[in-house]
Amino acid sequence: MSTTTASVPAIGQTVQPPTYGEPHDMSVPPASSQPGQTESAISGNPGSPDSSDHSVSLASRTMDAIKSRVLDNRGVRHPEVYSPKNLINPNGLMDGHKAGMRIAAALIRRQRIALVADFDCDSATGAAVMKKGLTLLSETLALAGRPKSTANPVSPDSVSDIQIVVPDRQTHGHGLTPSLATEVIQTLEANLIIALGTGSNAQPAATLIRQWQDAPDLIVLDHHAPAGTAPDTYALVSPNRSDCLFESKAIHGTGLAFYMLILVRRCMVELIGGTPRGTAMADRLRAVPMNPLSDLVALGTIGDKAPLDANNRLLVKMGLERINKGHQMTAKASHDKGYLSYGLRALLEVAKATYPITTHDLDVHAAQRLNSVGRLALPAGLPDCGIECLLADNQIDATRLAKRCDDLNTQRKDSQAAVEAHAKATLDSVMADLSRNNLTTHNPDHPPATALAMKDDTWHTGLVGLIASRLATQTGATVFCFAPETSAQPPDDAPHNTGTENAVIWQDAHLPETGNPATGDVNWLKGSGRSDSVHLRDALAFIRASNPDLLMQYSGHAGAASVTLYRPHLPRFRRLLTEAVDYLLATAPLQSLKMEALLDDGPLPATARTFPLAHWIEQQPWGNQFPEPQFTQSFRIVKAQTAMDAHQMMVAVDANANPADGQSGTAEPLQMLWFNSVGLGSNGVTRSALNAGDIVTLIYRLAVKRTHGKNALQGIVVGCIK
Repeated sequence: MSTTTASVPAIGQTVQPPTYGEPHDMSVPPASSQPGQTESAISGNPGSPDSSDHSVSLASRTMDAIKSRVLDNRGVRHPEVYSPKNLINPNGLMDGHKAGMRIAAALIRRQRIALVADFDCDSATGAAVMKKGLTLLSETLALAGRPKSTANPVSPDSVSDIQIVVPDRQTHGHGLTPSLATEVIQTLEANLIIALGTGSNAQPAATLIRQWQDAPDLIVLDHHAPAGTAPDTYALVSPNRSDCLFESKAIHGTGLAFYMLILVRRCMVELIGGTPRGTAMADRLRAVPMNPLSDLVALGTIGDKAPLDANNRLLVKMGLERINKGHQMTAKASHDKGYLSYGLRALLEVAKATYPITTHDLDVHAAQRLNSVGRLALPAGLPDCGIECLLADNQIDATRLAKRCDDLNTQRKDSQAAVEAHAKATLDSVMADLSRNNLTTHNPDHPPATALAMKDDTWHTGLVGLIASRLATQTGATVFCFAPETSAQPPDDAPHNTGTENAVIWQDAHLPETGNPATGDVNWLKGSGRSDSVHLRDALAFIRASNPDLLMQYSGHAGAASVTLYRPHLPRFRRLLTEAVDYLLATAPLQSLKMEALLDDGPLPATARTFPLAHWIEQQPWGNQFPEPQFTQSFRIVKAQTAMDAHQMMVAVDANANPADGQSGTAEPLQMLWFNSVGLGSNGVTRSALNAGDIVTLIYRLAVKRTHGKNALQGIVVGCIK
């Protein structure tokens, strides 16, 4: 698809990006259009019947009614005004001011700072945001005592040395671990360690760091709640601390980094403004803008599947507006002016994402590539190519690093396709075992399990994630599947049960309690988990807090996680997993992951299927707990064809359309596209293609198809009820 031509109404031209402190209503002014037209044909000539005051007023009221219905379904009143003034004040963050003062002091003293990230999108964007912000503040401070006319760059000796540390997935596991602290962080000789999106449950590592000679201060910025005893830190900033008054509990790692930078700027002004001749320096620091980081804040929020409460929607909306404004500039201008950074632009371009950029683009095109980097084995200690891409300060480096991320994403997809065939062969027998033991039924005498921990010595570690995903889809449970560290089989004399219990818990009491995961000992199990109902990393942190010896290493995010444990500990893990899942279901369920499938925004009349409505939809901050609108109504299929043996392209009209009635508009055809709708589905059912003449109820999203400079309305089908 090609970029929108200049003749097409541009979102970035009708809506200016916000600046902090100014109210801004980001809704799109309504425009007149006829269903079925391409957008390039809409002229809006004055005096024509279609542009009369009456018709414009009617179209405006109709679209406002639809917007109100959509937002009401999500608990929001229309219009939702996105003003930076509505951002929650960071003063409510417990330990926020303390952490801000310590970081500010480190910048003023030009101390060495180690930023500890992780290998997912949220940590990558959080690390990039934090390093960019701290560097900007440090450089501003260095320049504050120099004449404004000075053109020479800031020397490295006059600013803080800020290093990013990312763990090796295979060697260190997830987050801030003792091995990462000893093998990597300690060698940096940092004065201050800041853990980003991790660390709230890093008690062993925090205790170890405290014991170092000239121990650095440790600040944890983590949106996850501490489970059990909090780590011994200088400051622990988490909105989900029981004593934290910050109003948004949905803020994620990147958003938390953004808020901390606002506090650091404020603290630097406070420290320097009280010194002799410090007024001018404080004024310069006070003027340092943070909104140029909004593009990465939006990316991290969407990529981490953070629940889009009002505050997160505002963060995403501000980022989207700046991204689309910058997309219409040259790469250098948009980067230098702080609208769209080189790195994010390069990730979107390598994925062939076109203007306007939506939350879907951020999720599928940019975040997916950053997450693929983290899923593959990379050397520890230095930033991975995803973080380096986000930090790139020129277009050449950004393009090269984005291409590397794209290559890794392709490698990940190829590996997944290779193991999928093996996983399908396993699923039938596993599901049969579960069904025989009432683990997938809704019989009140045998309620379905909320958590399953399964193991099979014939599985390969490359298969377990895919198997867990399919089982979670078909059972509705939180599922972990385990395979031996190697493909070796258990000893012939190792006793075991039969049936489903054989798949869930082996009797390993006769195996020696020794083993080394580095050598691939069969006594170690590698598992992968999937869940649509609870945050898996929080579940594992819950287990780790009460049983620190159980998990050798673990990593993950909301819907997926991996873990390594000793084989005889599997029964204990299964029991604790059930406890953790039940606790999280009662206190913090991820209802949002199923909300999209359940939410129905009703029918969308043909006369309301217009470009202004489609553009409004494109501009909104859709995501977790605030899903994109999907409409449900009956259609008659006029044309249908299958593409690539998996997708369907169709032309449809409303089922009640009267072709002779030119006034109702219901006979206007709508192009429809339905991805992965033919062949074997994820639920194991083979689906047939639709045919011309079929009358079906379709669940779809309204979108704009952009091809060769021409735009047309299109329905993206997500479900069908025959």
